[in-house]
Amino acid sequence: MTDHGYLLGINEPWVYPFIAEVPLWLAQYVSFGDYMTGWFLVTVNLNMLTFAYLLGWGRKMERANAAWFLIGCIFLCGPVALGRLEVFSLILTVLGAIAIWNKKDAMSMQLFNLATWIKVAPVAAIFTGFIITKSKFKFILNLLLGTVAILAIGLLLGGDKDMFSFVGMQSGRGVQVESTVAIFWLAQILMGIPGAKIYYDNDILTFQVSGFGVTEVANIMTLVQLGALAITIWLGFRAKRAGVDRNTLFAWIFLTATLDLLVFNKVGSPQYELWVVGAAFVGALFLTANWKPVIWLTILSSGLSWLIFPICYGQLLDGKPLGVGLLMARNLTVVAILVWSNIQLTKLGKKKLSTQ
Repeated sequence: MTDHGYLLGINEPWVYPFIAEVPLWLAQYVSFGDYMTGWFLVTVNLNMLTFAYLLGWGRKMERANAAWFLIGCIFLCGPVALGRLEVFSLILTVLGAIAIWNKKDAMSMQLFNLATWIKVAPVAAIFTGFIITKSKFKFILNLLLGTVAILAIGLLLGGDKDMFSFVGMQSGRGVQVESTVAIFWLAQILMGIPGAKIYYDNDILTFQVSGFGVTEVANIMTLVQLGALAITIWLGFRAKRAGVDRNTLFAWIFLTATLDLLVFNKVGSPQYELWVVGAAFVGALFLTANWKPVIWLTILSSGLSWLIFPICYGQLLDGKPLGVGLLMARNLTVVAILVWSNIQLTKLGKKKLSTQ
């Protein structure tokens, strides 16, 4: 709640949907006078409960490898793995994946829908669920009911047009320094090309890159992102038509769509690595074939994320080779995962179709 009695994302503009404020309320409620203590009490305990549920309270030890993968990535990501809102969308993503595993599709989509109202990445699971479901009408009805319930809560809390303020507040951004597309200007910074630099935007309150063509690229990235998602959705329907089993289909489409949202995004932050971790976890849980490269590349990108932030973040912002080089390496690793997932999703359709 703000000082003058308004609620962020309800009747006060906010960069996130109002559901993202719930974790902030929880942290404040258990803060014992120190907000950060409350935050870590909430995040650590929710993670512990999630891992316990993943393992079936000790009765599902066949999921242990997936649990260890998740624990390892959270550790390797460093402070951002527990200090940002993404931790809550990751928890809901894990719960949604378990629901898919248990063939509780309606429950899984409500969990992914709720996660999307915290951070946008789990919307990839909603696209994926629509592709794999047998009844499109029931899927849409279920999704609408969940969305209406969320909006009704906001309205009961006094919501107005500011409930959708998060949509417009992202549009004015330039190319953020951590984004994958920023690699073109980061390379120019390393080569000492005039005009390429990192600066702090006082309106958006974030670090961005400037240089030749950056404004034009920022303006088209949303269209590029939508185009990449359209290709993934087409490949997904193609693989489904070819008879790929639902769990394999879900894992590869979800991973590819998630990375479309990340790689072709003009916005980027160190905590976005948790988007990759959540999508990679699904294939680890489902024991999806050809998933080992995804696991190892995700572990590598997670470790690089901690080195970037907070360890070498100052060197990145100063344009020093170590900081810039680490970020470029991390982003190229994520691009490699996207390339691999596209190859596998394409092969699934080709292989199955060729046997018919």
